[in-house]
Amino acid sequence: MKCPECLSEHIVKRGKRKQRFRVIQTYQCKECKRRFEDKILPYKMYPARVIYTAINHYNQGHTLEETSRTVNRMFKVKTSKSSVHSWIHEFRYLCPIVSLRKNFLSFDNVLFNKQFEHENLDYEFMYHKYKLDAFAGKLYPYLLLYITRFEKGCPDVFFEVGERCSQPKFEVRVRSRRRVNLACEMTKFAVKAARDNRERHAMIERFMLINDMATIACEVPVWYWEKSIDNGVTGHIDILQVRNDRVYILDYKPGAAKDRKAPWQLYHYAVALSFRAKIPLDSIRCAWFDKESYYEYSPLQADVQLIKK
Repeated sequence: MKCPECLSEHIVKRGKRKQRFRVIQTYQCKECKRRFEDKILPYKMYPARVIYTAINHYNQGHTLEETSRTVNRMFKVKTSKSSVHSWIHEFRYLCPIVSLRKNFLSFDNVLFNKQFEHENLDYEFMYHKYKLDAFAGKLYPYLLLYITRFEKGCPDVFFEVGERCSQPKFEVRVRSRRRVNLACEMTKFAVKAARDNRERHAMIERFMLINDMATIACEVPVWYWEKSIDNGVTGHIDILQVRNDRVYILDYKPGAAKDRKAPWQLYHYAVALSFRAKIPLDSIRCAWFDKESYYEYSPLQADVQLIKK
């Protein structure tokens, strides 16, 4: 977080402001002494979590009335369908899927989800039924088969013996450029709904899966045999997208600008997915991001080098 006045990052919490249904944290800059609140949802009566849940529920194909009743029951608040409608309209720029809602209203449940436990950690695998079929089915039929096969489970044995992609024994040098895109904007919104830092990943993944036009699945298991380290390599892709006729592997990394492990991790995700889903490596792009920055590279063409430590 930066001060809106002097852009300093020396920020401290300084009091709270109470509203009818929520408490807003205020901050103070240690440099210029200005007090401020976050730009996202600064003057809303309802907590960010209520608005986040309402948008997600509506964009899974539910009506305004159903959405209002659901959030009222979950959070003990009193919203109306007009409140939900105003949120949908205000945050439409974050939710391009709104234009396609009518195409998946026939689904009983537009999301499929299944829990996997690997190395004593829980992963919620999810995919969007309509987007997977519409955006991946024709271009990458083996990717569709790969994703849907997890409905019956995952071969857990690979995750018991393989090296995790997030624990590199090599360094991967890539050329990437910084930019800001919809992933960053959606992250800014979704993190406001998280109660603590542990929830951020899941909240961002779910929001993008439900509301953007590209994300087809989250927490996708991948694995392959890497002979250079004489062992298998395993991992879970945070966010899997299909856009611009390519497959994008995204990883949310708080402090993305300083993350040096992300290129390695994403490179192995790309190699594993290429092998498992029969996708040419030059059709894959890797990216890591947070609410401030988005970095992207090609695992095949961006001058990737594996250097043994």
